[in-house]
Amino acid sequence: MVKTFIITGASRGLGAAIAKQCLQKSDHCILLSRTAHPEMVEIADQFGTKLTFISVDLNEIEQLTSLVNKILEEVDEKSEIYFVNNAGVIEPIKPVGNLGQESLETSLRVNFMAPVVLADAFVKRTKHWDRKKVMVNISSGAAKNPYHGWAAYCSTKAGLEMFTRVAGLEQDKVPFPITLISFSPGVMDTGMQETIRSANEQDFSDREKFHGYKEKGTLRSPEFVAEKLLELLEVDELENGKFYDIKSLL
Repeated sequence: MVKTFIITGASRGLGAAIAKQCLQKSDHCILLSRTAHPEMVEIADQFGTKLTFISVDLNEIEQLTSLVNKILEEVDEKSEIYFVNNAGVIEPIKPVGNLGQESLETSLRVNFMAPVVLADAFVKRTKHWDRKKVMVNISSGAAKNPYHGWAAYCSTKAGLEMFTRVAGLEQDKVPFPITLISFSPGVMDTGMQETIRSANEQDFSDREKFHGYKEKGTLRSPEFVAEKLLELLEVDELENGKFYDIKSLL
């Protein structure tokens, strides 16, 4: 079966790791990010995989519905579709009262509004497509647990997790459903972790704990996490709307 992967935030971290592995295992990868990743072209050429790169700033919410239409025009009419909403920002890392409207709006747009708008457009556009369709919203333990200084991140991830649950519930009642799941990758050795460790301790009281993860070597590599996610997507009976935690897959 032909497989197409659509990945947001594909230029670094987990998104890049997922993209590199998909380029080796799928037929077509559509990568969305603000900047291109030259290594992706090399991998695509090596494995004979079709690669489409679309430059996009997920802050610009108003363009996203038309973006989905543009993306789906690139998809083979018989292809299975896997849409990974990976892009996210951890900032602002500050207690409530110091968040700042501009930083808060960016967090809301990138972490919540963008994946929700993309999902809404994706569901609408593909509702008559009788094929395997999966949307993965990359989540976090922060969707379930509060962290000092992470009001924006925790709130947006919690909102996205509930959106996924509701959309999954709805899709179970339609003729040609999309399977929507949340996936929590745990703590990974990425640029986001560097941002967390560099936060002011007054803004983020758990900073030393996250330094400990790095020093003890307990951070998972994004490549390992990407591999586990792709293994999960091979499962035929994914539960619609479910929150999948990587710890349950180890």
